[in-house]
Amino acid sequence: MKSKLLAGISMFLIVAMAFSFIALNSPNELSAADTTGTDVKLVTVSGEGKIVVTPDLAYIDLGVQTKNADAEKAQQENAKLMTAVIAALKSMGIAEADIKTTGYNLYQTYDYYQDKQSDPYYVASNIVNVKIKDITKVGSIVDGATKAGANSVNSIRFTVADDSKYYQEALKLAMANAKGKATAIMSTFGKTPNMPYAVNETSYGGTLYLDYSPAKAMNESADYSTPIQTGEITITANVSVEYDY
Repeated sequence: MKSKLLAGISMFLIVAMAFSFIALNSPNELSAADTTGTDVKLVTVSGEGKIVVTPDLAYIDLGVQTKNADAEKAQQENAKLMTAVIAALKSMGIAEADIKTTGYNLYQTYDYYQDKQSDPYYVASNIVNVKIKDITKVGSIVDGATKAGANSVNSIRFTVADDSKYYQEALKLAMANAKGKATAIMSTFGKTPNMPYAVNETSYGGTLYLDYSPAKAMNESADYSTPIQTGEITITANVSVEYDY
């Protein structure tokens, strides 16, 4: 029994010594992989491209705000006026799908005058976003909505229905602008840019915002339509490009 036990222990020791010998004499592949690397030298430049286009789409945020000491009356008056505004928009060719409610509030508040607080009253507010596909009608649509009861026009935004094709052209200009900068920089130490090592798209813009005051428009003569100038939109693309050398 003892001889079998001794034989087993001896075999275990022999196997353990063999594995130790192999481990000590084998190359350390993990260590070699960790020490390898490439020393990449980079030049980083920014590029900007701009395309100027004429807008073909407009968005308007407009609505009705009413006040009353009674919450229900403030709400009912608001609903009556807003119904008239939406009907007026539809009569001017705006599809129901292009009128979207973006905000509704009913809250109690106070006024202060010479450090004195007024009696409490309620304010009801209903705002819709209107999509206008025929931008030649923007002025008349604003007038029609105001005449129907809208007393809040927060903004008018002009854009293009399909800006992707213009933005892609702006991106090409931005890349060319970046390469021109890299060429100038790298020429000072005898190098030229080849394929970019990395490219990051950093920003995008292409919307024109206008302010509009319905109160001012209501003070104008009814014989005049609100003049809205669409102007032009600048679609801008910005990139950050790295060139290695």
